[in-house]
Amino acid sequence: MRYGILALVTIAQAGASFVQQGIGSLGPFLTAEFDLTRAQLGLVFGIIMGGAALTTAISGIAVDAYGERRMILASGVVMGVAIIAGALVHSYAWLVFCMLLAGVGYGASTPAGGRAILLWFTRHRGPAMGIRQMGVPIGGFAGALLLPLLANAGGYRLALVVGGIVTILPAVAATIWYREPEGGELVPRRLAALLRSMWEVARDPRLIFVTLTCSILVFGQSNMLTFLVLTFVRDVHIDVAIAGAALATAQIGATVSRLAWGIVSDRYFNGDRIVPLMCSSVLAALSSAAVPLVPEHSVAVAFALAFVLGMSASGWNGLFSTASVEIGGPGRAGSALGVGLTGIFTMGLAAPPLFGAIADAHGFHFAWYALAAFLACGLIPGALAKRAIAAADTRV
Repeated sequence: MRYGILALVTIAQAGASFVQQGIGSLGPFLTAEFDLTRAQLGLVFGIIMGGAALTTAISGIAVDAYGERRMILASGVVMGVAIIAGALVHSYAWLVFCMLLAGVGYGASTPAGGRAILLWFTRHRGPAMGIRQMGVPIGGFAGALLLPLLANAGGYRLALVVGGIVTILPAVAATIWYREPEGGELVPRRLAALLRSMWEVARDPRLIFVTLTCSILVFGQSNMLTFLVLTFVRDVHIDVAIAGAALATAQIGATVSRLAWGIVSDRYFNGDRIVPLMCSSVLAALSSAAVPLVPEHSVAVAFALAFVLGMSASGWNGLFSTASVEIGGPGRAGSALGVGLTGIFTMGLAAPPLFGAIADAHGFHFAWYALAAFLACGLIPGALAKRAIAAADTRV
């Protein structure tokens, strides 16, 4: 039955990620509709991360208190309704507000699914978490392909309405069929005890350094999702639909690597999640630095680079989720993910507006080079995380 549960939480994650990951393909449509600068466009996408950052720690506590089943439903419904509302508003400010609410819903999706994997998989947890996290790029792949097609056919509002519906339905299906594993029933705990557990895990050096590493990597992921299509359209001079397909190709790379990193970390690194994270930092830095070097009209080069960028800048999430729930344990898995994701989502909020502001001032080429330099810095907290985990294992 655990593989059926894995399928349910993966599909629910894909639904939650359909617009959150794929909305970058609507960049040209939103820019034309609201006459946006690159920084303003970055805010539309980054604010989803901002909403998640505001609530993901609370959502993690809620998952530990009320269970993953209820929180999967709450996440999907809040996200879907907010996205549909975004299609109905007629001002930039209200669109940003609706995306903020969508982020509030998105904040619960990872802690809920992460706890489900921790409870159902005692062995092969790395690959299982990687498969669940494949739901993110799978949803993003579908969004990157379908959202611009829908926008071309009936405007970006149609794309958002369909996106909201696609977000809600998998969450409802997962809620109907999900079951708790034997022995995984919730033990009632007071709010004070839950808050104390969250504070304890928040001070854990292992979680702090893992979160810092992934907070740097999310800069690559957020800016890839937000600006890769626009960069290819404006600088490489390829059609917006083809650029959207390149972003979909990046999501394929992310899908492949999330499973691959999980298998590699279990089979070849004896459960070490940090070395693959550090490898991702190096590869993401190199591929970001290569974006300005794509020749004009070179569709094949653009697709190949997008695939590598997706593998590196967006392939680390399963490793983070696995490391976090293993640090937290069954009683604090949601809290550990919630605390870590708060930092990551906060950086995800800052990344697109900052990149956009740099691009407005100095151009896309300089912005991609600056991003590459920052991604390389992920090696520093990665090394510190490895040391902290080794020290904790020695004490045990």
